Amino acid sequence: MAEVEASDDNRRRGGKLLAVGAGLGLAAALWGALGQPGLGRPDADVIATVDGVAIARADYERALASLAADKRSPLTTTDARRALERLIDEELLVRRGLDLGLGTSDLAVRKSLVDAMVQFAAAEATGREPDEAELRRYYAGRPELVQSAPELRVRVVSFPSHDASRVAAMRAGLRAGQDFGAAAAASGAESVFVPDTLLPAAKVADYAGPTARDAAIALAPGDVAGPLDAGGVPTFVLLVERRTSPAPPFEAVREVVAEEWRRRQAEAALERYLSELRRRAKIRYAADAPPAAGRP
Repeated sequence: MAEVEASDDNRRRGGKLLAVGAGLGLAAALWGALGQPGLGRPDADVIATVDGVAIARADYERALASLAADKRSPLTTTDARRALERLIDEELLVRRGLDLGLGTSDLAVRKSLVDAMVQFAAAEATGREPDEAELRRYYAGRPELVQSAPELRVRVVSFPSHDASRVAAMRAGLRAGQDFGAAAAASGAESVFVPDTLLPAAKVADYAGPTARDAAIALAPGDVAGPLDAGGVPTFVLLVERRTSPAPPFEAVREVVAEEWRRRQAEAALERYLSELRRRAKIRYAADAPPAAGRP
């Protein structure tokens, strides 16, 4: 009996959370004019209950405000009662949908529920704002947050013929310590035209393609990447020179840094929430499931 009661409680809590985040698609279609209910606080005034599940007065007032915005005439007592009854109907629909398994079988409802839970879990981080010193420390450790893409000087060669022996010769020459140009000439590689000057990363992509650009960004000057699959063509990239703009002063990018701080805090809150859910859950994997990182 205790297990049955716990299951019922879980359904009620789950039903409320689903209504909070996005609600059932059916309920949203029927009562869209009323707006979606919010979380409400546990100690908030209650306007009604449905099998013990509270409908917060704040949700009711929000529905009234949304309804009033859609009406040209003032709200009547009948309108107010209708708004309350629609919130009750929505709660009934949500709970019945969960009872029918829509929370796990219907992809749209499942996604709405997951989205709502992500917002619910991340809400832990939304109440606190960092002080100036904390933001400055955060930025000092991550100057790349607001840095522009580097300027790059590269050399690029490719093998449009897809001759595997020539590609292997290029690799062998580089491993033997040959100069990039010498190895390319000896293997018969074709040069890809890129101006021999520092270029914005986006310009490198214009000339040599995004694969070459991404590889060059990850290289240190003097390093070579390849063979890369650049649109099906084996390609080698040499980073000759890189110039990175200095990070702007904190004062100039404070709001950007603060927004990134908030995002990271929300991600951390979600991760903590998921870790706790995993700790409490019994999770079993099939024998052929992929192993966790670090395990054979």
